[in-house]
Amino acid sequence: SQPPPSPPPPSPPPSPPPPSPPPPSPPPPSPPPPSPPPPSPPPLPPIWYVKLETDGECQGWFIEEMGIAAGACQELCSRSDACGATTFHLTRFVCWLHFKDVEDCRAAQQLTYGSPQGDDGCDQNWGNIGCDACVPDFSKVGHATWSAHCYERNFASPPPSPPPPSPPH
Repeated sequence: SQPPPSPPPPSPPPSPPPPSPPPPSPPPPSPPPPSPPPPSPPPLPPIWYVKLETDGECQGWFIEEMGIAAGACQELCSRSDACGATTFHLTRFVCWLHFKDVEDCRAAQQLTYGSPQGDDGCDQNWGNIGCDACVPDFSKVGHATWSAHCYERNFASPPPSPPPPSPPH
């Protein structure tokens, strides 16, 4: 007879379970929604010039610019918020940029236009002869003459076109 079989060797103790993986990290916070762009500033009102009915030189303190056309004169005026009118002299091919206050004229002369090319630079208040303290009115000429045109600067919208005439009934 045979000896009884030997008992199986004892099983090794079970190995501990592998460590659990760390819990998943929470997702990064969502970036805040993009901020809307800042509101655009309101558009600047259009600048346009109206030729006065009466030919002549505008009122006001002025800077003289020589050798430029009427349109270029208006463009120069548009560089300064204080410039309120332009005079274009037909026979001398010169333009004057007009201001209500001598201080505004001098500031614009130094900062916006450099020095004037002519002899006059903010030393006369045309249209208010003998009254340098009087405020110029850019809607009126200061000196009537056929050889110059005064253009008043306007900051508002141009007037609407007149309605078409009604058909006759």
